[in-house]
Amino acid sequence: MDETDDGYDYKRYRDLLAEATDESKRLELIDLLIKEGARDQLTRERIRRLGLTKLMDRPRNRD
Repeated sequence: MDETDDGYDYKRYRDLLAEATDESKRLELIDLLIKEGARDQLTRERIRRLGLTKLMDRPRNRD
């Protein structure tokens, strides 16, 4: 995975994975990842439909 992707909080996911010590916690983590991924995909689709992709393509100031 590319840790420079601004859409994911890798530290949070690593911590949740470390806490997933049993099957139910692992399933909760999988469900969370699916929900957040679906939400992010819907947001990207809405942005494209609204024609706002040029805003997303601009370089970000990472100071």
